[in-house]
Amino acid sequence: MHYIIPHRSDVSDMAIMNLKSVILPIDSKENIELAIKELFPNAIIPNNNDTKHIFPINTEKEDIEIKDIDYSYFIERIHTTKIADTALDCMSQNIVNDATTFNISRQAALAGKITFVLPNENPLGGCFELTLNSPNLIAWIEEVTWHKGRDEVPREVNDELKMRSDGVPQDWF
Repeated sequence: MHYIIPHRSDVSDMAIMNLKSVILPIDSKENIELAIKELFPNAIIPNNNDTKHIFPINTEKEDIEIKDIDYSYFIERIHTTKIADTALDCMSQNIVNDATTFNISRQAALAGKITFVLPNENPLGGCFELTLNSPNLIAWIEEVTWHKGRDEVPREVNDELKMRSDGVPQDWF
């Protein structure tokens, strides 16, 4: 099934997403790369070091960073798994000027799932830090997370329906 993201304006292609993660010596670089490919199948993963690590591992941590990653499948997964309202809240929690940063679980990504990580949480398996930049970021987030249910219950960034900072939904009925 191929989901077409509903477009209501021309802001849909104006964001740049970057992915960053720290790979510790205890992490499986191969699994991290598989996790990236699960949610970002067109990602070009930098080839920093192709050597296999053999126990005991004496290397330091390394960073993986992919700039301007193709996020189309990531947005498609948000819609097919029906987490658009959660995505709206999590993606907009840290907006400063024209940029936002949010984290998703690497372990969930390895299973093809999107699990947003709350600030100050450190889930088993680590996180991918995603950064979005757009000249009209709020409108972009609202558009890419739009779904038909918003015709009946309108949502926007920082509305009274947003989840609390601890991830608990607001009561609005």
